[in-house]
Amino acid sequence: MTAQPPSLLQVFSSVERRVSPRLEEWVRSGAFLDAVAVVNNLSRGGARTVEGALASVLEAVGVPSARQVRSLQKSLDRLADDRTGG
Repeated sequence: MTAQPPSLLQVFSSVERRVSPRLEEWVRSGAFLDAVAVVNNLSRGGARTVEGALASVLEAVGVPSARQVRSLQKSLDRLADDRTGG
């Protein structure tokens, strides 16, 4: 009888049994949560920077930006509330 090589499922299961506890411990650690928070903040900051730059370019060429439209919408909502007594 010749020895059969392990199946992909057997290899995956073996690796998963060894790696999972360590990975789960790391994911639940404070260092991981801190890293996620830093990456999330950097991502949001980068998105705001890009949005602000795009809005500035649009405003410079005379196209209303999303922030101008939001500001206008808030003003119109306030006027409507004032007129209806809301």
